[in-house]
Amino acid sequence: MRRVLALLRSGVFLGCVAVLLLGLLVWFLGPYLGFGDTRPLSGVVARVVTIVLLAACLAAVAVAVLRWYRARQANRRLRAEITGQAEEDAAGQELRQRFEEAITFLRRSGKGGDLYELSWYVIIGPPGAGKTTALVNSGLNFPLTEKFGRQALRGVGGTRNCDWWFTDEAVLLDTAGRYLSQDTDSGADSAEWRHFLELLGRYRKRRPINGVIVTLSAADLLTMTPESRHRHVMAVRRRLDEVQRTLGVQFPVYFLVTKCDLVAGFMEYFDDLDLEARSQVWGVTFQGDGNAGDPPSREFTTEYQRLLARLNQRVLSRMDQERDVQRRSLLFGFPRQMAALSGTLADFIDEAFSATGYDRPVMLRGVYFTSGTQEGTPIDRMMGSLARTFGLDAESAPPAIAGQGRSYFLKRLLRDVVFPESGLAGVNWRREVARAVAQNVSYLAVLGLAILLVLAWFTSYRYNREYLADVGQTLAAHSDRAVMPVPADAGLREVLPRLDALREVASEANRYNADVPLMMGLGLYRGDAVGAAAWDAYDQGLRQLLLPRVAFLLEERMRRTTREPKRLYAYLKAYIMLARPENRNAEQLSAIVRRDLGRVFEDSPAVAQALALHFESLAGRDPAPRIGAPDEELIAQARTALQQASIPVLMMSRLETVYDRGHPDALRLDLRAGLGSEEIFRRASGTPLSEPLPALYTRAGFREITGGVGGEMVSGFLRESWVLGEGVLPDGPTARFELASDFVRHYEDAYIEFWDGVLEDLEIAPLLDVNQATDVLATLSGPSSPLVQLITTIDRQTHFPEPDSAAGEGTERAAEAAGGRTSSLFDLAGEAAGELSGPRPGARISEHYQPLHRLVDDGSGAAPLDRIVALLGDLYAQLDSMGGGLGQQDVVSVLSRSGGRDALRELRLVAEQAPAPLGAWLGQLAGKGQEVALRSLRGEINQRFRAQVFAECRAVVQDRYPFYANSDRGVPLSDFANLFGPGGVFDTFFQEHLAPLVDTSGQRWRWRSQNGADLGIPDSVLVEFQRARSIRRMFFADGSGTPRLRFQLTPEYLDGRVRRFSLSVDGETLDYRHGPPRGSNFTWPGPDNGLVIAEFEDRGGRRPSVRFDGPWALFRSLQGGRLSTESETRFGATFEAGGYTARLLLEFDTARNPLRVRDWMQFRCPGRL
Repeated sequence: MRRVLALLRSGVFLGCVAVLLLGLLVWFLGPYLGFGDTRPLSGVVARVVTIVLLAACLAAVAVAVLRWYRARQANRRLRAEITGQAEEDAAGQELRQRFEEAITFLRRSGKGGDLYELSWYVIIGPPGAGKTTALVNSGLNFPLTEKFGRQALRGVGGTRNCDWWFTDEAVLLDTAGRYLSQDTDSGADSAEWRHFLELLGRYRKRRPINGVIVTLSAADLLTMTPESRHRHVMAVRRRLDEVQRTLGVQFPVYFLVTKCDLVAGFMEYFDDLDLEARSQVWGVTFQGDGNAGDPPSREFTTEYQRLLARLNQRVLSRMDQERDVQRRSLLFGFPRQMAALSGTLADFIDEAFSATGYDRPVMLRGVYFTSGTQEGTPIDRMMGSLARTFGLDAESAPPAIAGQGRSYFLKRLLRDVVFPESGLAGVNWRREVARAVAQNVSYLAVLGLAILLVLAWFTSYRYNREYLADVGQTLAAHSDRAVMPVPADAGLREVLPRLDALREVASEANRYNADVPLMMGLGLYRGDAVGAAAWDAYDQGLRQLLLPRVAFLLEERMRRTTREPKRLYAYLKAYIMLARPENRNAEQLSAIVRRDLGRVFEDSPAVAQALALHFESLAGRDPAPRIGAPDEELIAQARTALQQASIPVLMMSRLETVYDRGHPDALRLDLRAGLGSEEIFRRASGTPLSEPLPALYTRAGFREITGGVGGEMVSGFLRESWVLGEGVLPDGPTARFELASDFVRHYEDAYIEFWDGVLEDLEIAPLLDVNQATDVLATLSGPSSPLVQLITTIDRQTHFPEPDSAAGEGTERAAEAAGGRTSSLFDLAGEAAGELSGPRPGARISEHYQPLHRLVDDGSGAAPLDRIVALLGDLYAQLDSMGGGLGQQDVVSVLSRSGGRDALRELRLVAEQAPAPLGAWLGQLAGKGQEVALRSLRGEINQRFRAQVFAECRAVVQDRYPFYANSDRGVPLSDFANLFGPGGVFDTFFQEHLAPLVDTSGQRWRWRSQNGADLGIPDSVLVEFQRARSIRRMFFADGSGTPRLRFQLTPEYLDGRVRRFSLSVDGETLDYRHGPPRGSNFTWPGPDNGLVIAEFEDRGGRRPSVRFDGPWALFRSLQGGRLSTESETRFGATFEAGGYTARLLLEFDTARNPLRVRDWMQFRCPGRL
């Protein structure tokens, strides 16, 4: 609240209010101001411009006042800070009072302006450098001396070791010498120095200082050792760098060599100068900014030589004027004394002020020589040097100088050199950027406010013009449809374009009426009148085009539904509402027409929806719509037909209109079943699970109808006696009780029929993969199982137990919610209700769904549904283990690692015994769950097969001999061994993944199941794996990793024309010359693997031969000849070449040989498992 009050009292707020009030006065009273017949402010533009100009003037004045106020506040804060640390003794009080009076006097005198506006210079130097003396004798105008004496103000301020010298042109801050050296108490001195700089930066943020004057006495220069000079140089550099870093500005530096009167001959040389001459500047002013790349000593040395030359030029004339011999001697040596300082000064300037890579550059503006007062003993550097050189004692020192109080070379130095260059000091660029931003923001704010004031009315005018243009465009776009003639026999579909056009125009014209935008108001909005005219046109179209056609539709429906009492009752009711508006109920009328339009335009839902919206707009209008000449004969016929119908059926018609899917008690199964239910359950009809079930078929709706509001519903139906006609509905307590009982029985039948349809429609969503299956089972077996929630919901909606006290209270509350008109459906019967008896409402529903209710509570303590959920958890664990991947385990372990209990089998048994629809759901979960898990497991095995076996198998076998007989390329034996050998690719994969699932005991391998699970891998895969085992047994019988066959070749027949036959197999040779046949043992592959030669030598010396190359040359040679089977181990091999024939007997040492079982050569790599 305080902030709000502070805002309301603030100058900014008051200024804005003033501008607003002034603008309103100009806007509303301006048109009435005039001179004669002239009204300069009658136009909108003139008033807007006037308001903008006044706002700009007020803003300018406000900015000026604000700047003055801020400057004044800064001065006050600065003065408070300066005097803040004065000691609270009598002297401190007096000094502070004098300081305040001095500031007031300075401001009022007009001699120096305000304290904050003056230039400020900081003077630093070592103790005894003559800073204060130089200021006292500078000849400057100190206005405060007129009131406070010569010593102005000393020792007052932010520190007690700084003198504040006020002139009419600047403020000179004479700092204590220890601030520079910080050699006594470095911690305290450094803290006071930092506080001093922070004081300047805090209250003079833009340009804290205008320059720094560095002082050093000539005596110190003459007597400094190299070590002390280095310390002093470093102190100067550090102090200047601290000033720059703390204040964030660059400033000019003036180097003053003070106490030059202590240089021997100074007084004698300059003794003849008058006051004006002593006020001039003696020194070197640099032409650059001090930041150039050359060291400052270079320019100083050049200029200093010119200064020395000027001194030498004046020596003779001064000696001629001087009569004292000793003074002549000192006068004559003075230029040389100054020349002796050249090197020392140049070194000091270079070391103290030149730029380095670490310190910030210094803007050295010049080097000047001054003398404030003359006292002390001059130093004769030349005589001292000569004495030291020749070992002589100096005869006498220059005479001591008594204080004469004359200043040399000070006044014009400060006034004509230092002060005029106050603008050289830089500003704090961060502060300047912030200040510039603030100023620009202020200017922009003022300008923006002015522009906003100008644009407000222009915007309102433009928006209203655009609004009218949009309405005009909409009207033009729909003008053809809005005014098109409609034939008298046109149907609802034909009048829809015109109604849509009228509504579009009306909606466009009234789009802002509910909430007129601020920028369209300001007195220019005309949407009310335009919108009213558009609505009138739309209303006329509804009454002339839509109303008679809806009435005609209802008439046709009544004629066609004489055997459908529920629909006929609704149509008759709607028709009478249109014929007799006193019976109108806009909501019920719209609902009846909406449902029927949906039936008429079932193939065009958009048309039905559009017409329903138009009729809703019509039904709710005043005056109520009324058809001109209702068909009374049709009404009578409909009533006669309805009198033959069951009244409870007609009552249900009314309830279906009220307790539909939009009722608050409508039931959404997806919300009741909980998270994840839509991914688990679905409706076979395609209806979304989120589609609400009508409130008529919910427990709340049932109890509300048969309990608290049922009587009102019956009373309402009886009040609608105008639908059926007077005297048709029963009268009297007993008749009404019987009517209520009949209605309840009909309602229960409809309730059961509805929920049976819902339960038949619900099913488990298809399970596509093992991840989905396990996720579904995990959700169903979880603590918030959608299955439990859904069954519990069904149980609750179909279970109506005996009413207890709580139920009685609920009934009473329902009656109160219904308006307190009646408490029970059967209370309408009065005393007669007590004489009649019958089952309570809902008892038949509870009995029908008793099997489902026992799932939730069978009286044994533990609900069967909980046991089913636990079984689903076991199934989840089993399928998760089966579908969770092989990992490092074999297939049998995966199929069996769910434990000894078979959850799938148990779930199937439970599914057979469970009531519908739970039994169907559980059966689907059991069947599809295992199917997708095994499918996933098979998929992973297949992936491993393709990664570990197929690629390598294809590379080795595809289009290679011996598996492809006509191929020129042979399988390398190393690849053959790697693929088919013991521990090879096929053997390893088979043992790790398939061996436990294969029955290898028979001649033909077969799949066998594990734990009732079958991976479904085709039998053709087993054929290839069986061939791979045959290859391993034939070629790797000894268990080695190299294929090996041992056999014996014995000549059996040789052509008589041949003298000799030889057969070389991989380097091993059989040679036969028609002698007794002797067998030769061979091993394949031999030492010269890859070559088989069969050679004949006839009697003429010719040697025809046949040659086979490659690792499989032996098999190629046998394939190329004629091979016959003698026994399981013996084969006849015939070789031919050059028309000659030789027959050999080939015998293996085992029946497992590649010539007996030749289907191994038909081996093909399985593409997938």
